[in-house]
Amino acid sequence: MPSYEETKAAIVKLMATFGTEPRSLYDIGVPLVGRGFEQDPIVNALFDLAHEGVIEFIPGNALRVLKLPAPQN
Repeated sequence: MPSYEETKAAIVKLMATFGTEPRSLYDIGVPLVGRGFEQDPIVNALFDLAHEGVIEFIPGNALRVLKLPAPQN
């Protein structure tokens, strides 16, 4: 099972492909669950990213990327 940090990094990497348009939460959940990530850590990482100001949740079960954190080495 991927760690929380691996889950958060996978979300950020996926969001980097989104551009500026709002995206459905399913655009994150479905591909990550398909790659072996679990739902609860994905949700926790999304709330963490919202708290950090990286994303905002918007009506319609969607989110908007506000800024992407610098890649971690």
